[in-house]
Amino acid sequence: MQTKILDDELVNAMKIFETPKFMITKDSNDEPNSSLVMTWTVYEGNTMIYGDFLSEKTRMNLNAGNKQMSLLVMTMGLDSWLIKSDFESYHRNDEFYEFIAQTPLFRYNQYTNARSAGVAEAISSSDKYGISKPSVLASFIKTKMVKGKVPVEETIEGNMANNIYKIFSKMAAVKVLAFIDDDGYPAAFPEFGMLPVSSNSVVMKRDQEKRRGYSLRDGQRVAISLVSLDPAAFQMKGTFHEINDSTGYVKFDRVYACSLPRPGIRVDLPLLTRVE
Repeated sequence: MQTKILDDELVNAMKIFETPKFMITKDSNDEPNSSLVMTWTVYEGNTMIYGDFLSEKTRMNLNAGNKQMSLLVMTMGLDSWLIKSDFESYHRNDEFYEFIAQTPLFRYNQYTNARSAGVAEAISSSDKYGISKPSVLASFIKTKMVKGKVPVEETIEGNMANNIYKIFSKMAAVKVLAFIDDDGYPAAFPEFGMLPVSSNSVVMKRDQEKRRGYSLRDGQRVAISLVSLDPAAFQMKGTFHEINDSTGYVKFDRVYACSLPRPGIRVDLPLLTRVE
C-alpha cells in the first residue's frame, strides 16, 4: 500500500488554481532556480502534475536530468508547505496531457495551451507553517533596523531596476528564498521581511529559515522569487552571506523578469537577451 505523503488540506490547497506554487529546480552545478507555476495540482495519490507553457530554465534543468525538485505551496492566508519530489517526465497526447488540458486555465482559454504536462512524484511533505500578519510586520521592522550591517558594493551585474527595488521594499510583496538542501533536493521558504539595502543586495532576518530547521551556509548560492500584487514576477540569483545566526544578506549577480511579455529575460544588464 502506498504511503500517503500529501494530506487532504494540502491537496485541497493545490487544487485551487489561485494558490501560489513556487517550483524549485536545480542545474548540474546545483544552482537553484525558482519559478511561480500556478498550474500545479494533484493527479492522484502522491502524483502531481502541471501544465507547462512559459518556463524555460525550469524545463532545461529537468530535461538535463536534474530530476530532484520541490514545490513551495502557499495559501492566500499565508500557510505554506514544502513538497520534495522526483520529476518523472513531460507528456503529450496521453492521459496526463488530457487531464491538464481540462483544467480551467487551459480548457477555457483559446490563447493558452500547455506545451506538455509535467509529472512528478512527491517523496516528502513538510508540516504546515503559518505566518500571521503581525509577524510579517514585526519581521519587516526588525529587518529595517539591521540594514546598516550590510556592506554596500557597486557591481556591473546583478542590479535591480528602480521599479523592482520599489516592489522589493513593499511589505505586501511575496518573497521566497530557494536553495539546495543538504539532501540534494531544492528547498524554499517565504521571507516577507526581506528588504533591499542597495540595488544589488537584500538583508533578511533568519526567523523563517531557522523555524523550518534550515541552516544556510555562508557563500551558498540562492535564488529569490519576488511577486507583486499587480502581478509582476522577478527572480534574483546570488550568494548568501551570514552576518550572524539571526541575520544574513544576499548579494545579487543576476536579475530576471519572470512574467509576460518576455519571461526569463535577464534585466540587470542593458540589451542582454539571453534566456534563463
